[in-house]
Amino acid sequence: MTISEYVRNLGFKTNPFQFSNADKETEFLSQYFIKPDYFEDIWGDPYSPVSSIIYAPRGAGKTAQRVMIEKRARDYDDILAISYTNHDLSELKNISEISLSYHLIFLNRLLLVALFKRIEDSNFEFDDTYSFNERQFLYKIARIYLYNTPASFPNQAISSLKTLTDRAVDIWNGFKEPITNVIKQITKSKGLEIDLSKIEIDKKLELSHKDNFFNIIALLVKANYNSIFILVDKVDEQSLTGNNPEASYTLIEDLLKDLELLETPKVSFKFFLWDALKPYAAATARPDRVFSYDLNWDWNQLSIMLDKRVSSYSNGKVASFIKMFANKKLLGRVILFSGLSPRDCIRICNRIISEQFKKDINSTIFDEEVVHLSIQHFCMEKSKELIINENNFRYLIKTNQVSFTIEELVTNKVASDTPAIRNIILPWQTAGYLKKIGIVPRKNAKAVNEYAFQDIRLAYTACPKLDILQFIFQKVKRCKTDTCHQIYFRDFNRKEYICPICNTPN
Repeated sequence: MTISEYVRNLGFKTNPFQFSNADKETEFLSQYFIKPDYFEDIWGDPYSPVSSIIYAPRGAGKTAQRVMIEKRARDYDDILAISYTNHDLSELKNISEISLSYHLIFLNRLLLVALFKRIEDSNFEFDDTYSFNERQFLYKIARIYLYNTPASFPNQAISSLKTLTDRAVDIWNGFKEPITNVIKQITKSKGLEIDLSKIEIDKKLELSHKDNFFNIIALLVKANYNSIFILVDKVDEQSLTGNNPEASYTLIEDLLKDLELLETPKVSFKFFLWDALKPYAAATARPDRVFSYDLNWDWNQLSIMLDKRVSSYSNGKVASFIKMFANKKLLGRVILFSGLSPRDCIRICNRIISEQFKKDINSTIFDEEVVHLSIQHFCMEKSKELIINENNFRYLIKTNQVSFTIEELVTNKVASDTPAIRNIILPWQTAGYLKKIGIVPRKNAKAVNEYAFQDIRLAYTACPKLDILQFIFQKVKRCKTDTCHQIYFRDFNRKEYICPICNTPN
């Protein structure tokens, strides 16, 4: 039996946990998408659009929201959605070389492609819509932005203009011909064949990217686009940004700071950003003028999402995901060790299917051993993703505690002395994986700081002698206060700790 056959025996058409990126799941996304409370605020009134920022941890569903905005925009003939996700940084050596002009050149190209697609419609009255001067301007800026495009641009355009691709004619879909030939065909169909190579470059226009942006928007509005969404996503997934929040922010800093651009009539920029960028944006952008929203998931939302997901992939045959587990508590453990991240939930579930297939191809129920093994493997995998330095990772495993003082780690021989321990935990603190939780008094000595891991996967990896149940029993508590229920991680087997949110002893 193959894994695909096993997945079908479970009741699914395909593996519902094969992908953890919404861009690869557009077919089913609408069926299991869970709207955040503020989703309608992000959409807003499209005919009086405002720019906004959505902050979320990685894997929390930023791209899913962006895709759902794209999908909704497709239902409107007068709303254009451009996804600005594919940033070609191949010619740059350093992220600091990014400027506002870099963004405007790319956006102007995409806007022009969208405009020519509109003009291409046989019912579009080109001469009646645009004056002679406007048509001349259009040809001149087409010469600037579309004549010599980078080799990567056709694929970037196809992936960016999501509201157009479903209706695009063959000459657009895939750019089987050079863009200049496409424009020649379109203009010929309108009564005047334009060869961009013959258009003289206007030096003044070539240096006026921002003014050109405003003017292209005006041409789009005349073409009956009454709202333009520019959806900025995946800034932390580029070659020069990676895991670096500061570099990721630098990529889009000039866009975020330019209020004149963000408040362009008929235009709204929607930034879907890693939450690690929030401190940088707060320091240099204008949160008083561009509203921001935080995306956080709770236990119930993740459970509903998983139910909807398995139902979508099984045509309703599997309506309740929890029934696929030998013990109802097992799904709770999956959600717990996901860190309340949809993507990490999906990754653990994908591992569970794989491990159950290897253990017993005849079983359609996920047993406890398989679930715990999958969580253990995932915690190790995730921890290595978060702490990529091998030496630092070895110190993590030597810690053998979830909450500790520096002096305790010295006593436990994690490192030789206090300065060495400080150097070890500093990157953990900087990344937010470890936080100071209080002060521990000492007899005849100065009080010392106490720290605790904030990520459950790191906390578990730091305790390699414990199995999943032992770790949960000794290191994890949910606040007993009815209005709180915060989950936090400490060495509860050593002493009592108060809830970090409501200060209730647990």
